[in-house]
Amino acid sequence: MRKVAVFFIFAVFASLAIFAAGATPTTLSTATIMGTSSTTTVVALVNGQPIYSNILDMAANVSPTLNQLKNINPQMYNYMTTTKDGFDFLSAYDKSVLSNLVDSVLMEQIAQKNYNIIVTEAQAMAQVKAQVAQMLASYGLTEVQFSQYLQSQGYGDVNQFEQNSLFTMKFSMTLDQLKKVVTSSATVTTAEAQQYYNANIANFQNPPEIDVEHISLSSQSTAASVLALINSGKITFESAAAKYSLDTKTKNNNGDLGWIPQSANMPSFEVQLFAANIGDVIGPVQVQSSWELFKVIGKKGPSVQSFADAQSTIVQQLMTQKQSQIWSNWLKNVFQPFKSSSTIKIML
Repeated sequence: MRKVAVFFIFAVFASLAIFAAGATPTTLSTATIMGTSSTTTVVALVNGQPIYSNILDMAANVSPTLNQLKNINPQMYNYMTTTKDGFDFLSAYDKSVLSNLVDSVLMEQIAQKNYNIIVTEAQAMAQVKAQVAQMLASYGLTEVQFSQYLQSQGYGDVNQFEQNSLFTMKFSMTLDQLKKVVTSSATVTTAEAQQYYNANIANFQNPPEIDVEHISLSSQSTAASVLALINSGKITFESAAAKYSLDTKTKNNNGDLGWIPQSANMPSFEVQLFAANIGDVIGPVQVQSSWELFKVIGKKGPSVQSFADAQSTIVQQLMTQKQSQIWSNWLKNVFQPFKSSSTIKIML
């Protein structure tokens, strides 16, 4: 429910990346595809509270999607915009989105009625403006450029976009508060966490690990020459890494790659490394475009993460599961009866 209701803000932000990168969007309003749309046209009444067509248009996000489809698949675009089947599909999609918007309104109504949760327009607008400002900063756009993009997609200017976004933002903020209240009874005891740990001990096993240093070189012959110097004792592996390695991130730290866990599908050279003894040098080995020398400097056998180390993760996992179950039960036992007793009129 929330996913559909908040989708249009993020869809606008995501598709804006194309505009910010210099693409020239084509102008195609939702009204062109779905018929003339007016901000004051009521498409649904939910216990007397209207949902207007501009909110539906924004939530459905049909126009920007069709704009992209026109560039990606012109044949499909023509089918969607010129045939009865295409129009029927878009109409059915709009009705599906509207159904989710109705649920959003119902959720706000029950939040206020049962839990006195009220998100004001001022609070929602402050959050919308903050998100717009953050988005502009992320893409390096001015408000004028953003307005141009919005107008090219049939959304109007920035002010109109912000006003249209109020519906979604109010619902999103209301839902966050509502979920916190409804699921506040969820708790996880230490005993429950310990029981989960004991029953799933296999999930807390750590595989064997090795600590490896490496020297990255440009060719097999260069790697062989450096290896000969190391084997002759003329230079240590660590000094060779500092002097010859192409890996600037590790060369000044003895070429240390850190601890590497054993995995099921390791390349053959990693299998060799795990079979080697501490101090052994393996190579030259070609890895992508470089030739590598490796030295094993540490080994750890398989181990089991202690309950103390795993407890916080377990508690969070169990808490999420309990909150999800409480929320699911609330939707079934509280929200659905409220919806069934509500007066809903669809005018689409």
